Amino acid sequence: MAKIKQLSPHEAQKIAAGEVVERPANIVKELVENSIDADATRISIYIEDAGKKLIRVVDNGCGMDKTDAQLCFDRHATSKISHVDELETIDTFGFRGEALASIASVSNIILVTKEEDNLEGTQIIIDANTIKNISPVACTTGTDISINNLFFNVPARKKFLKTTTTEWRAIQLLFNAFCFDYPHIHFSLFSDNKQVNNCPPVQSLENRAAQLWDTQLQQHLIPLHTDDTTGYTITGVISDHQQYRYDRSSIYFFVNKRWIKNQQLASALIKGYANVIPDGRCPSAAINITVPAHEVDINIHPRKEEVKFLHPRRVEQALQQAAKTALENNLSKHIKRDVIFKPAAQPSPSFFQPESRNFTPFNFNAFFSNNTEPFDTLPSLSAILRQAQDERAEEISPQTVEKTQQPLTQENNSVTSPTSDNYRLIGQYNKTYLLIEKEDGLFLVDQHAAHERILYELFANKLNNVATIQLLFPQLITLSEHDITTITPYLEILTNNGIIIEQCAQDQLMVQSLPVHLKEQSITDIVKEMISWIIEHKTVEPAQLTQTINNKLQAQMACKAAVKAGDELTHEKMSQLLTDLEKTANRFSCPHGRPTGWLLSLN
Repeated sequence: MAKIKQLSPHEAQKIAAGEVVERPANIVKELVENSIDADATRISIYIEDAGKKLIRVVDNGCGMDKTDAQLCFDRHATSKISHVDELETIDTFGFRGEALASIASVSNIILVTKEEDNLEGTQIIIDANTIKNISPVACTTGTDISINNLFFNVPARKKFLKTTTTEWRAIQLLFNAFCFDYPHIHFSLFSDNKQVNNCPPVQSLENRAAQLWDTQLQQHLIPLHTDDTTGYTITGVISDHQQYRYDRSSIYFFVNKRWIKNQQLASALIKGYANVIPDGRCPSAAINITVPAHEVDINIHPRKEEVKFLHPRRVEQALQQAAKTALENNLSKHIKRDVIFKPAAQPSPSFFQPESRNFTPFNFNAFFSNNTEPFDTLPSLSAILRQAQDERAEEISPQTVEKTQQPLTQENNSVTSPTSDNYRLIGQYNKTYLLIEKEDGLFLVDQHAAHERILYELFANKLNNVATIQLLFPQLITLSEHDITTITPYLEILTNNGIIIEQCAQDQLMVQSLPVHLKEQSITDIVKEMISWIIEHKTVEPAQLTQTINNKLQAQMACKAAVKAGDELTHEKMSQLLTDLEKTANRFSCPHGRPTGWLLSLN
């Protein structure tokens, strides 16, 4: 007896529908995309019981005539392509057709549609892919389609639907995506006869974010834009370093106007933040990525939720760099260049007299001497102070002597830039942050992150020419034979960065010289970390491996040599630190990604 049976077309269609229709949100996606391709400017979505009972989409698009209204429910009926070669150049969602046949096989449908030039519209009633009635009807131009009783005839699929809350959440995320992708369209969302979202057309994604998220987040959004030098155009908005979430639910990617889900793109975006936000946190973002049509395949997923790039790594790198650049530009606006700090004659004891506390002197001269200053044109601290004293001497008169002897005030401790903005260095908070008063708020500088960035750029710029000192008593580092074998071929990298090490035994290394900034530091941790970097990146090209280790080594050296949280700084040291930071490249964050400063606005 034959064991293989041929399923009827009706039953096969119900099974095939599961690839396209997995949950109510998939149907909403297909219907709204059809409305967009119909050039609708107003789309209303009505949901009951999270789509399990009703999904209704009403648009004011071009509508369909009677013939197209019937054809759109046939299998393999589409307005998208005529032959397979056109798959590479698809630039629409497909006006009606395609998935409607699958949707019709597992639900009850009522379709009402009319073209602008027709006097009457067409109503079609479908029950489990069987047309029950076709009749003329009076209606407005556009399409009104209702999907009722989803999976009523496929209980095996219906029982796998998630809870009402979960299914509704999926619809909301989809609704947000459409709103971000098409800010010129008026979207409305209703749930169980109540309006949940009303999003009229807007001019910018920031305004859309205010409609969908909240006005507080809108204030923390920064624009994202790349020049078309890589062949890819990346635009949109991302949250700054002061705003983050605990999941990726507020990250939206659109590739050639399609909302997609791509974990690699999300990871690339988060790498662009380079730990500017805490580990395990995620930004908010709405990002449009435009790539040539022949470099992306949009048909690798039945529900068009994923795409395949011809050069995925290029796209990810472009996105990562775009995010990093946007964050840097945003924070750079709050740090002005060429600022001259003018301390008062008698600093306030509460901030600037360390003698009144337990104060451990910190030798900044070692960091900013002629041999180690970050920039050759940087004036010395003594020169800055002499200039300030000369200027005060010219301004002092008998009437102002009494005023100059008063405690530090905003007037006599202002910081003036060429743009005539006024600032005031308030002092040091909690031996960790430098406080700067501005007209629009309070700016906080992380002293460790700022100094770490300054030193990192110094080490990077003076590679192979780092000032070193010979150790009177060489340091011995004991490692396993495997670790010795791993690091020995790369000892030259340490040498180029001022760390002179040689092997003195089968399981030992001897440190003979160190950079002046690390003269009081143990080098063991740096060596062990370098071994882990070599193992982690051993599969990359030798030149790239060398560059990677150099970057990581310089970042770690800067971290160990920089001032720490808890180091008390005098007013002069704080001024010098801020002056150096102003003249440092990539000053928005430390090499490990921590932001160097935050602006707390008056708002």
